[in-house]
Amino acid sequence: MPRQHAPRLHHRPQPYRPGRSFALVNGVTFGVHLLLALFAAEFMATRTWGETNIGMLAILVQGSLLLWTAVRYDRHADVEH
Repeated sequence: MPRQHAPRLHHRPQPYRPGRSFALVNGVTFGVHLLLALFAAEFMATRTWGETNIGMLAILVQGSLLLWTAVRYDRHADVEH
């Protein structure tokens, strides 16, 4: 009686990586911020209080978004799906 072999796995299963959403969210945010800085300089220079302006607030929001999505990406990278 011939010996039966288990079929070989031809490709390794790919782990779930939320990298596309990470890149998309941060890329779009960066693009919007860049376009505003180029074409709406007066709007970005509008003072909100003291020496703080809308451009400074926008870069703080963008940095916070980057950190938040990086933490989410790092947490999901270790989980096997």
